[in-house]
Order: sequence, then C-alpha cells, then structure tokens
Amino acid sequence: MGVTTKLGLYAVGLVVVFAAAFGAGSITGPVLPEGDGSPSESVEQAPDDGRDHVDGDEEHQR
Repeated sequence: MGVTTKLGLYAVGLVVVFAAAFGAGSITGPVLPEGDGSPSESVEQAPDDGRDHVDGDEEHQR
C-alpha cells in the first residue's frame, strides 16, 4: 500500500468515527438540568451604593 492510500484510509476512518460520534450525540441530545424550568441568575448583584464589598468595619473601608 502506498502512502497516499494509507493517508486516504486514515482520513476516511476519521470521518467515520466523527460521524458516528455526532450521530450518537444527536440521538441522545443534551442533558437538561432538573428544576422548575426557569433560568436562575448566578451572578451577584452590586449593592445600591456602588461599593464592591460591604463586609467588615465601615471605618476600615474609608
């Protein structure tokens, strides 16, 4: 077998493997999170006064 034939077969093998993986992923679909269906925000909101941190003593933050 020549180098061109080996590389061609290797490329075809890669295409077959990736097509099979894509097909299996399409069949199973994404795993949805359990819950009430409403999206929840995980980002903390800044306080109304614009400061980043409100922990600790007020005297040390000035």
